[in-house]
Amino acid sequence: MKEHINRRALVLILVCAVLLGTVILFLAGRYHSVSGENRDLRAELAQKEEELEKLREKEEAPASTPVPAAVETPSPAPTEAPSYIGDLENVEAGTIVAEEEIDREHLEQYFASYEISDALFGRIYGDDRSFKTYCTVPREDLRYIKVLHYGFDQQIHVGELMVNYLLAEDMTSIFQSLFENRYEIEKMYLIDNYDADDDLSCNENNTSCFNFRLVTGGSTLSNHATGCAIDINPRNNPYVTIDGDGIKHWENVDAELYIDRTNPDAAAMHMITHEDLCYQLFAERGYTWGGDWANPIDYQHFEKVVY
Repeated sequence: MKEHINRRALVLILVCAVLLGTVILFLAGRYHSVSGENRDLRAELAQKEEELEKLREKEEAPASTPVPAAVETPSPAPTEAPSYIGDLENVEAGTIVAEEEIDREHLEQYFASYEISDALFGRIYGDDRSFKTYCTVPREDLRYIKVLHYGFDQQIHVGELMVNYLLAEDMTSIFQSLFENRYEIEKMYLIDNYDADDDLSCNENNTSCFNFRLVTGGSTLSNHATGCAIDINPRNNPYVTIDGDGIKHWENVDAELYIDRTNPDAAAMHMITHEDLCYQLFAERGYTWGGDWANPIDYQHFEKVVY
């Protein structure tokens, strides 16, 4: 009986031990499961905290100043170079030139002298030309001058002269100064345009220099014959003779309008006087003015004898 009880007790103990082991195993598995879940939760929490910290730092950072977009500045339109004329060698006398065509910084190029080309010599050679067939002045002693001058119309004209080579520099310099001061000369062509006729040229108020001819009313060569004399605005500055009775005579058209050189409007009338710029420029270079002669009086005439 006692043995039977002990056997039952032992069985009960074994059953309890088995049940206890099962419970322990269940609890151990549950512990490990909960621990894994806790680790996952802690990792997820740490990630959220890290994201929150980054967001907080971003909010606390100072706002960056926006960089303005670059504004493209349009390139200025290219400035066109002025269209100046060059020297006047091949520009026909009488051509009108616009103010904007003149290079004022290189004005000297428009006042130049040239040797006599064959084409030009053909224009001036002949019995009814300035270089007569019997002319004793060597062609090499002459120079062709091109200049700019203001006309009575206040426009700029191309002018031409034939002068002695020894006076070429004088002429280019004087006419440049006249131009810079807007001194007016009505016309300036070679006298060959008037068949070398001095009266025709003067009546057209043409300024000219070389013409192989005798002095007016005389038998000796004029200084015009060597290119050493020039007549300027001759209609406004006539050639006047005085007879034995003191009476003045002239032949040029309208000359009577310009006989009184004391006229207060003399300058406006293009009359050369001692106060006139033209007179002063020629006098400075040693020229004689015919307006100072006693008889005849040649108001248009300047000369400088060089040989």
